[in-house]
Amino acid sequence: MPRDESRAAESGAVPVGEIVKPHGIRGEVKIYPFSGNPDNFALYREVLLARQPEGPPRPYELRSCRIQGHFVLAALVGVDDRTAAEALTGCTVFVDRQELPATAAGEFYWHDLQGMMVVTASGLLLGRVSSMLPTGAHDILVVTGTGREYLIPAIDGFVVEIDAAAGRIVVDPPEGLLEING
Repeated sequence: MPRDESRAAESGAVPVGEIVKPHGIRGEVKIYPFSGNPDNFALYREVLLARQPEGPPRPYELRSCRIQGHFVLAALVGVDDRTAAEALTGCTVFVDRQELPATAAGEFYWHDLQGMMVVTASGLLLGRVSSMLPTGAHDILVVTGTGREYLIPAIDGFVVEIDAAAGRIVVDPPEGLLEING
């Protein structure tokens, strides 16, 4: 999470995107979806918007949404013109955890991985997942702790096991990866 979103997270809300700019003159907003899957927004009835740390998240009913490339164009109830939409630029978009689509076996949401302990297959403690970075090819686990930061590709072969119950991720990075990261 790029910002301090603890207030919304405490309420069971999960960050799913960010409003990047208004769209048109009728109050639509353009949203960058954190998941990379803008289709998920069609499942949401209500979103919470917050500009942290300025205040608590505010609920908005989704009147409509449509996909434009990798973005979502959304109309929110009560946001009826460009000026109102401009005022929301930069807000983080949250949804209630229960509105998220179910994941398949072996799939996890980024927020589920945050804070998990990361160890190598040989037992070396690397730290905890502090964030995730999206790339065109694959996501990157950002692991901080033990005075270092490691960037580990979140791909099969490098990530050996994710044990959600234990809050632990086992990685098997190729030789030299840990040395170039620190």
